[in-house]
Amino acid sequence: MTRRSTLQMLPLALAASGLSSLAAADEETASPPAVLTVNVSNIQNDKGQIGCSLYSKEDGFPSKTKKADSMLFVKSKAGKATCVFKGLKPGKYAVSVMHDEDKDGELKTSMVGRPKEWWGVSNNVPPERFGPPKYEAALFSYTGDPKTIKVKLRL
Repeated sequence: MTRRSTLQMLPLALAASGLSSLAAADEETASPPAVLTVNVSNIQNDKGQIGCSLYSKEDGFPSKTKKADSMLFVKSKAGKATCVFKGLKPGKYAVSVMHDEDKDGELKTSMVGRPKEWWGVSNNVPPERFGPPKYEAALFSYTGDPKTIKVKLRL
């Protein structure tokens, strides 16, 4: 390469290095992804699937999954499972989890409404004397930063 062509290439090289520095700076200052991780424990077997429902309002909580803001199913392994909700907006939420052993997408209950499949909710709130846990008791704040909560299943 001649001295003249080297001098002509210098501005291009400097511009390219400046752009890569800007890209690296953007990556460093970019906000963390909006992710809520739900670690589920006390799963009795690896049959079926684990269903996690996310609610931003009381309507439908904890068992009407069609009214949930988001619902996903994952497989369990060695008594544990992890559900990951992405792209959440900051706010107050409650999570309901069920071990859907028969993979029908619903929590099986007795004629009086008592669960026949293992279940749990955020804050590990127990059921009321004559009904499911209260939505307000299961609420937690989500700021938009990555957050992990734990839910222990019960029958």
